Amino acid sequence: MIPLFRYVLLILFTGLFSGQALAAWPLMTLSAEQLASPVEVPASLLLEDPGAQLTASEVLERIGEQGLRVEGTPRLGYSASAWWLAFELQAPAASKLNLIIAHPFLDDLEVWLYERDQLVAPFFSGDHRPFLQRGEPYPHFMLSLPRLGGGPHTLLLRVQSGSAISLPLQLVSAESSSLLLAHDWLQSGLLVGALFSLVLLYLIRFSTLRERQLVWFCLTLFGVALYNAAVHGLVTLLAPQWPWLPMQLANLANPLMLLGSTLYIGHALKLQLGWLAPVRNLLFVLVLLVSAWTMLSQGHYRSYQSLNLLILLTGALQLAMLLLAVKQRRPYAPGYLLAWSAALLLLLWVPLGRIGLIPPLPAINYVHVYLPVITLLLFSGMLDKQLERIRQALLDSQAEAIGNLQQYQALFNSSSEGIFRCDPSGRLLEANPSFCRLLGVSALPEGLFIEHLLGDAQWTRQRSALQREQSAISQECQLRGCDGRLRWVYLSLHPQGDCIEGIVVDLSERHALEERLHYLAAHDSLTGLLSRRELERLLQASLEPSAEARFSHLLCLDLDQFKQVNDLCGHAAGDQLLRQLSSHLQHQLPADAALARLGGDEFAVLLRDADDMAAQAQAEQLRQCVEQFVFTWAGRPFRLQVSIGLLQLNADISDWQTALSWADSASQQAKHQGRNRVQQFNPADGALLEHQRQLQWLTRLREAIDQGHFELFYQPVVALQEAAAGLRYEVLLRYRDPRSGEWISPAQFLGAAERYGLLGAIDRWVLLHLLQWLADNPRHLSQLAQVNINLTASALLSGDFHQLLSSELQRLGIPAHKLCIEVTEMVALGELGVSAQWIEQLRSQGLKVALDDFGSGFASYAYLRHLPLDILKIDGSFIQGIEHDPINQAMVGSMQQIARQLGLRTVAEFVESEADLACVRRLGIDYAQGYCIERPQPLSQLADPVLTAEQLSLALDPTAGR
Repeated sequence: MIPLFRYVLLILFTGLFSGQALAAWPLMTLSAEQLASPVEVPASLLLEDPGAQLTASEVLERIGEQGLRVEGTPRLGYSASAWWLAFELQAPAASKLNLIIAHPFLDDLEVWLYERDQLVAPFFSGDHRPFLQRGEPYPHFMLSLPRLGGGPHTLLLRVQSGSAISLPLQLVSAESSSLLLAHDWLQSGLLVGALFSLVLLYLIRFSTLRERQLVWFCLTLFGVALYNAAVHGLVTLLAPQWPWLPMQLANLANPLMLLGSTLYIGHALKLQLGWLAPVRNLLFVLVLLVSAWTMLSQGHYRSYQSLNLLILLTGALQLAMLLLAVKQRRPYAPGYLLAWSAALLLLLWVPLGRIGLIPPLPAINYVHVYLPVITLLLFSGMLDKQLERIRQALLDSQAEAIGNLQQYQALFNSSSEGIFRCDPSGRLLEANPSFCRLLGVSALPEGLFIEHLLGDAQWTRQRSALQREQSAISQECQLRGCDGRLRWVYLSLHPQGDCIEGIVVDLSERHALEERLHYLAAHDSLTGLLSRRELERLLQASLEPSAEARFSHLLCLDLDQFKQVNDLCGHAAGDQLLRQLSSHLQHQLPADAALARLGGDEFAVLLRDADDMAAQAQAEQLRQCVEQFVFTWAGRPFRLQVSIGLLQLNADISDWQTALSWADSASQQAKHQGRNRVQQFNPADGALLEHQRQLQWLTRLREAIDQGHFELFYQPVVALQEAAAGLRYEVLLRYRDPRSGEWISPAQFLGAAERYGLLGAIDRWVLLHLLQWLADNPRHLSQLAQVNINLTASALLSGDFHQLLSSELQRLGIPAHKLCIEVTEMVALGELGVSAQWIEQLRSQGLKVALDDFGSGFASYAYLRHLPLDILKIDGSFIQGIEHDPINQAMVGSMQQIARQLGLRTVAEFVESEADLACVRRLGIDYAQGYCIERPQPLSQLADPVLTAEQLSLALDPTAGR
């Protein structure tokens, strides 16, 4: 029995038929009048032979019981099985009939004719046989049956093929077959001839217009023509000795049609495919591979089945491309969609019908024959509209070119640029009036060569470059006119046929302006000295290892008391002073020295070929020159002094930045040591090194604030006298070097931060990041009892900082009582009244205040009662080694007693051993922190754990897990 899925496929392929074996055979009764034209077989019995082992007699016995009744044309899809088809025929006696099977590709075909269970004759055909052995010379299959007897007759067919099996059966009288043969061959010839004529027509158009879309359209047309020639038997008729040729040509035509039509749509509509492009390319590769498979496998049914699927996918891709064109508002997109809709219907309907997903159309054969031709004719109409538009554009371009030529002639005569033509030897043939004026003549002299204007060497180089590159060359050069005047010009040469065309632009004024600008860029506009940029260039060139002449020393001059002149007399007086002093200094220097103004009241001098003693003497001479210089403004005399930094430019210095930095450090050191002196840079000088180190920290700290190179650490604070609930720790700041990853403590950079005014910014960074971290870790915040944070005087004395602290606590919802502000003893006792005021302001918000480093200044005992504090942190110098120092024990004990009287809690810092810890506990200290308890660790270690989805659900709804 045929499996259930076979029933489903047969229902989809063949339409209505009975799903049970029938005892009664389908009977086809025909009259002589009906047989004058082809009559379709209305119904038949169908039996599958999976192993292709059954004989005709065995099938005749079984098909009545096991066969399935099929109404209309049996469409069996792709299968490796053999299929048997049977029906009974009642026709007039002595009739001679022809059986038509309108399918071009059936590999093996057998027809068995019985009369009252007696075999009359078997017939064998199929597309594997030579054309003349298949039956009548018909485009598909036409088999002549012997003259019928009284009947009834049983007609039994066996078919096996790799292509999709479809059996549209028709019967016609032999007398009418001749006219039918002539009609079908004429129809096939006209159809295929029209298609090849279209191919030729559009190839001719391509030879004229050279539009790429015509290539793909011709390829599609050729594929359709080749496919129809194979399907409609013309190839078989022309080459009857090669039965394999039609099938192979049809296999070759399939990729031509699919690829050509897809590429044509894309190029004709100028689509931006986007993500469809890789899909299209993958589909192309699959089509080519499967087509090659069908050709090499000689028509295996799996290859045809795969190709059928790819035809379906190609139709879907082309539909997507057309819809995309409509969405992108491409010209002609709606017209292409309408014109191609019929072909798309065929590309989608036929493959779906072959694999059994939809029933076939009754007139699918006619649609299959004529629809591609109609679609291509519609496409050619759309293409003609586009080509007409292109042709009109070419005509417009031609008219525009003629107009441009006329404009060029007018431009040639009136252009302000010089234009000329010369032969390859350089003899000038033609020149416009501007070029003549550039040469200083009214008309072009006879026999003038371009090499006379450019010089022999220049012209030889340009002609060689032109021959080598075979394209236009341009460069700036000097041109000597007929009047002997030398001018800078921009010369562009390019070959044009047998001549060389040139354009000359006069650059004389521009070169003069560039020289002026170069001078202004290299010199200070106020004093006329070298500018800082020029000094940097000279300095870097001198420091290069390949430098032929080097400067030996660099002097940085920083004027003292210059600001007084600006403040008392105005900037006009300051400018006049700088001009006079610059001239005065210039006269004190040797001719090979370079004097530059760095900016403001800073100058620099480069000395050449001087030893240390000579350079020191020259610096001292400059110092005395400034000291003796008297500037008078409005009858009021002013004297100046200068601090000079001297640097020897040796092999240790490789760039100008280092040189200027070191020389400036030396001048700053001269200022710090009393001004009006010369200070030579010494790499071993500790003060200079410290200044350099702080300068380096200035840049690093700014980057740390902007890019987050800081990180917060914590150090626990533990209770000593009684158990305390919650976490207590002090927040510490660390700098992480972005290059080495090393952690650096604040002791190394706080001095630089204080000197350059960055403490306030660091305080803001610490405060904002700590509060945000606490807000981001609510579980930790709930367990927190107190966190201590150190703030500097610049932050605590700033009203803006207090406002920021208050607003952030309110915005993030952090309880103020959990935050304790630590201030050093020196800051708190600096301005007692002010300190008490801002401490009270902090405590009024709910914050706690701790006095850090208590005891480092003994004047603090007298003022302690006047400060509204909460916590006293005893300086670590009293705690380290306290178990062996009775004096420190007595002092710490007295601090604890005083703190207890004032109601303050005490904390011992720097507890580094168990003995220290036991001692401070015995002395009654409330809390302790230090390495003995725990070293500082990254604060991120205390972050809330990341919850799983289940844990998060339980956290949000505790009853969810019950």
